[in-house]
Amino acid sequence: MSETMRLLLVEDNPADARLLREVLAEVPNLACEVSHAARLSEAVTLLRAATLDVILLDLSLPDSQGLDTVRAVHAEAGPTPIVVLTGLDDEATGVAAVREGAQDFLVKGSTDPRLLARAIRYAVERARSEAELARYRDHLEELVAQRTAALESTNRVLQDQMLERQHAQEALEAVRRRLMNEEERQRRTLAAALHDSVGQEIVGLKLTLANLVNAERECFTPAAIEVMRHAMDTCMLMAREVRNISHGLYPPALEALGLVASIKQLALAYRTAGEILVESPADLESARFSPEVEVAVFRIAQEALQNALRHSGAAHVSVTLEDQNGTLRLAVVDDGMGFDIEKAVGRGLGLLAMKERALSVRGSLRINSHRGETRVEARISIVAAPAEAKQESPA
Repeated sequence: MSETMRLLLVEDNPADARLLREVLAEVPNLACEVSHAARLSEAVTLLRAATLDVILLDLSLPDSQGLDTVRAVHAEAGPTPIVVLTGLDDEATGVAAVREGAQDFLVKGSTDPRLLARAIRYAVERARSEAELARYRDHLEELVAQRTAALESTNRVLQDQMLERQHAQEALEAVRRRLMNEEERQRRTLAAALHDSVGQEIVGLKLTLANLVNAERECFTPAAIEVMRHAMDTCMLMAREVRNISHGLYPPALEALGLVASIKQLALAYRTAGEILVESPADLESARFSPEVEVAVFRIAQEALQNALRHSGAAHVSVTLEDQNGTLRLAVVDDGMGFDIEKAVGRGLGLLAMKERALSVRGSLRINSHRGETRVEARISIVAAPAEAKQESPA
């Protein structure tokens, strides 16, 4: 790091403090401006007076001991990274301190310049990454709020003016595409809103038109009645389309039936496009996993099946789901024409999306393709949940 790092050393032992200053001075390419505090109260004063880059913190101070010291400094330091200094036989306390908000810990007396530099740089970079992630999450929440507002506006248009159907569909599709990059919790919320609000309003509009035609038939010409019947048919088409969009945002079968049954339902829905065989051991049929794992595996299977049936010209597709010693393995194999993986990235096949899905649950994704066979394989470390465990319904 080329810039000068502002470092606060909280250490009541003058010898240890002097030793740490000497070690810091020996670190190459790490210029430090060191402030020193021998008590917690002094450290708090310095934290409130200046902006710091990193804190080296001894847990045993005259006015504070142990993990309470970490908690107090963390409360004052906010996002500033903390590296805890522990005794030779106190590694467990260092680990506990990390759980309380510290970025790392070092054992006093066995710290060389390279190790100290690594700990400081790691702590600073990790803190910066966490801050960037927090900003990204705030941005995502803002996008969700914007899209939710757009959806509410679209709902009002659908209720007031059926001729705006095309605009409403485009808005819903835009929301759906954006939500693919949002957390699944937002998918559930929007799916419930579509099903319970828009769909019911459209059905209510159709019933209102039907009642109007039946009650006031003599007031309308045959041509007007025919137009209204066409409008009722359009309402039902719209209601079905809204329901399909809701299920696309979050598949209700996934929570109700589980992963294997949901993939089988997915294969059944695609049966007109090609032959799909779903295989899994009997003990996996009723197994439940964390919601995040189930959603990720289902989305990967969904994307892989769509690619195989829409783009590869495959006549047969096999989907295998198995538990290999605590690793959930999904393999989707088709007999299509294959494709160049490098050229296909970013061209609408969802390859990056599948990989990101796997990575989001600490899994991996491999794709191999040549003429006659394309294999999409995901491996995810899992812990099965009880079959009777219930999950929150999305809609």
